[in-house]
Amino acid sequence: MVKSTSSSPLRRSMRVNIGCPVRISGTLANHMPFAEDAQIVTVSKYGAKLKTHLPLRVGLQLKVAPLRGKNSGVFKVVWVGREDTPRAGEVGLEYAREVGSILGINFPDLNLPLK
Repeated sequence: MVKSTSSSPLRRSMRVNIGCPVRISGTLANHMPFAEDAQIVTVSKYGAKLKTHLPLRVGLQLKVAPLRGKNSGVFKVVWVGREDTPRAGEVGLEYAREVGSILGINFPDLNLPLK
């Protein structure tokens, strides 16, 4: 028997595992500008998860640009993996402004009927 619940799903969009090298840039909490090559490891319709060595903080806005391509997007840090855990160096990002897919991955609108 299938069990159903009235609660909404935890995720708003499916995730796609990728390994996309990007350049991230912005200004750290100490007002120092930064630019670093990093890697996006998953992407969704609403954001991405990347690996970095920088001490990014929740709320920080940064520019993300694939190393291959001309597009870029502005993202907001929404979570940071804790040090001394398997998630150390992982950063959750959400689009700060609506942009087209900067990585060439387009997610379907699940509210549209299938053809």
